[in-house]
Amino acid sequence: MIVRCGRCQTQFQAPGEGRFACPACGAANEVRRAPADDPGFVAPPPAPPEPATPSPRAECGACGFRFIVGDVAVAPCPMCGADVEIEREEPTP
Repeated sequence: MIVRCGRCQTQFQAPGEGRFACPACGAANEVRRAPADDPGFVAPPPAPPEPATPSPRAECGACGFRFIVGDVAVAPCPMCGADVEIEREEPTP
């Protein structure tokens, strides 16, 4: 049967009732029988959104102050004004 993912709304084939991962986004979807007045199958309500990743922090080498940074290569320290080079970690697949 064809079901629709609760998170990304992608349609995919499910063999019957049970829990199945969406092939597009990986969200777990539980497929179960609809109430007796509707003999079809339904997808669960949308899954809650993924939690946001915390903002990256930098530490000033001159004064030791830690602060949140955006997507920049160098940021001025808000405490002492020294330029702080921002080290970025490469995302792991």
